[in-house]
Amino acid sequence: MRTLFLSATMLISGLAYAQDSLKTLQLEEVAITAVRASEQAPIPQTNISKKQIEEVYVGQHPIFMLEKLTPGFFSYSESGSSFANYGSFRLRGINQERINITLNGVPLNDMIDQGVFFSNFTDVANNFESIQVQRGVGTSSNGVSSYGGSINFESINLRGKESFSEAQLGVGSFDTYRGNFQHFTGINEKGWGFLTSFSKLTTDGYRDNTETDATSFFLTGGYYGDRDIFKMTLFSARSENGLGYYTIDKSILDQNPRFNNLTTNDKDDFRQHMIQLQYNRFINENWTVGATAYYGGAGGDYIEGTPDVDSVFVENYFAQYQTTFFAINYPLSNDHFGGILNADYSQGKLNLNTGLHAYTFRRENREEVLPDIANPYYLEQSQKDEISWYGKATYNFGKLVAYADVQVRTAKLTISPDYNWIGIASEGDITNDWTFINPKIGVTYDMTNALSLYSSFGRSGREPAKIDLLGGFQLNASNYPLVRAGNNFKEEYVNDLEIGARLNKSNLVIDGNFYYMSFEDEIAPIGDVIAFGLQARENIAKSTRAGFELLWVYSPSKLIELNGNLAYLKSNIENANVAGTEISDKEQILSPDWIVNTQIKVNPTEKLSLGLSGRYLGEQFMELSNNPTFTVPSSFIADFVIEAQVSPSIKVTGYVNNLLDKTYYTYGVPGDVDFSGTTEPGFLAQPDRNFFLNLNIKF
Repeated sequence: MRTLFLSATMLISGLAYAQDSLKTLQLEEVAITAVRASEQAPIPQTNISKKQIEEVYVGQHPIFMLEKLTPGFFSYSESGSSFANYGSFRLRGINQERINITLNGVPLNDMIDQGVFFSNFTDVANNFESIQVQRGVGTSSNGVSSYGGSINFESINLRGKESFSEAQLGVGSFDTYRGNFQHFTGINEKGWGFLTSFSKLTTDGYRDNTETDATSFFLTGGYYGDRDIFKMTLFSARSENGLGYYTIDKSILDQNPRFNNLTTNDKDDFRQHMIQLQYNRFINENWTVGATAYYGGAGGDYIEGTPDVDSVFVENYFAQYQTTFFAINYPLSNDHFGGILNADYSQGKLNLNTGLHAYTFRRENREEVLPDIANPYYLEQSQKDEISWYGKATYNFGKLVAYADVQVRTAKLTISPDYNWIGIASEGDITNDWTFINPKIGVTYDMTNALSLYSSFGRSGREPAKIDLLGGFQLNASNYPLVRAGNNFKEEYVNDLEIGARLNKSNLVIDGNFYYMSFEDEIAPIGDVIAFGLQARENIAKSTRAGFELLWVYSPSKLIELNGNLAYLKSNIENANVAGTEISDKEQILSPDWIVNTQIKVNPTEKLSLGLSGRYLGEQFMELSNNPTFTVPSSFIADFVIEAQVSPSIKVTGYVNNLLDKTYYTYGVPGDVDFSGTTEPGFLAQPDRNFFLNLNIKF
């Protein structure tokens, strides 16, 4: 478990090509080196190795795995299942849309709305070699600004691995079934090798009407030479979901915690795919260069169907809004084309890295009354284009390592409105242009071989998402004047100061940091829902987030290990005007003060492992006035895991989650989903005690 805190540079250890095998391994990871922080970088980071992924991963979305391993990270699931359907996370209380997420340095974020829909590519993390999570501004990356943090996934490194086949079969609560098959050909004498993976997962979900049927395919591999690597990585996935994006009033959950106000007729069917073509060239001991071309796409349908008439919610809804109903489809499709060039230079104590990234991201939004899909009543096109450049430098003065990083981003969003829907004559496209210069500096000082201190300062700017600009999903007569004027939303900026220390001894690893983040016009949720469960966001003129984070691993013997992490956060809104109301000296919503994860792991024999973990999540305010009535209550959840290596090729793992069978919530907003006339706290219910059993067979 000590590898939890091993640095990225032990995986991607720079440009010291002493041996051919090390050359090719590093050459395979050039694109990763470009966006990740090194071991010496003065950046708060968590590095998760392949071994640790295998210890905890059984098909769940990566966010539900990372929340136990990363300080200040918490998530929620709309279905109550960690395996499928929709979910999201927050890091330091900052929402997912403001976190940079990449695979091999290639952006996974939706560039227009800036989030990542993990539901669209279920069960691909089995193919990851490592994961790095940076907290705060971090180092420059490709894609959306690393505003609250960044997550980089690395696909499996094939160099040095023997050919293998592996099957995983899982079964669990809520009729959850998972099958995954993976095969690696090995690298032949001519340098070619490929790994493929196929997954099938079905579940009913914990909440009513939140079933999922998902499939995914993953492939990586190519040519691995001594001085050149050509690597292709692709995935293609599809997920069909019953939906549960609305929170439910506390009074309803007290009667039925699995209640969902959406019916079996509200469902979606989305697909997502990506292909990356990467070429890396080792020129000499000083220079390595790389180039990447990629395409990503997503699309599908969300059908708001004729509801079940025996639902009390539905009867009240249509009594208030309409007397008849027809099915509406909200299809959308994205196409994302991009290219990346990067180069590394290393000479003595100096290391330089530079990269150029450009993309175009195109979307079509439609709305249509079924079955008349040929004549949508709403049809809008949008496009986002970006060019960004970064340069990074590290200089080693002996015990002191200095770091500098600057990024320049220029982005343009073009919206082609549906003027027939708006009801006016065409006034042409709406365009928004942004330019950001994002600098970072820092130092790391090695006090001893085991103890190092670091400090860094970074500034980052970020443009609003399209949903922010529109105040929802549709451009219509009510919001068109503000969007056309371009003054309804400002870009946001953060100044981030980090101070930390790392202790790495043979049986004890401790990594801790303090941070202070000062925001200008922070784009933050205000506690209201726009549509489809989406939180309304506004510019908060002045706000701060400060706190400390700690990770630890202690192994007094081979028999026992203690590990965990904690985070304390104090947020403050200094000045804001939301809907004409002045707000000051209040905490940000959905920003818990304490998050603590602890685990004790016991190994009675080499083939048997037992683990007991606990997770405490502090109280969260739901709205900006900090009314104590509207809070997500604190919670403590315990989990148990047992792992048995039955034979060299067979491993069985059993999980009992929410061991104490507690009722708990991790997300909420004020609401009145049953139209009773009373606003009360609303939550997405998380599951009661549940289990999962996984069988892993290698052959």
